[in-house]
Amino acid sequence: MLSNYLLEELVTFARCGTLAQTATALHVTQPTVTRGMQKLETELGVQLFLRQPNRLSLTPTGELAAREAA
Repeated sequence: MLSNYLLEELVTFARCGTLAQTATALHVTQPTVTRGMQKLETELGVQLFLRQPNRLSLTPTGELAAREAA
């Protein structure tokens, strides 16, 4: 079962745009957000993020998931 907190992290990331800003908004560390997003992808079984060096962005599926979670 999906954790509401993981969905909250996704929605906050979609709003903030970066892991650092997401972590600040949620009052947690950046590694905590990173692990949460990896766990959410694993639980959903889909890729939610495009990972590039020093850049993380939502895939179209991730954008849809964030809108639905909101």
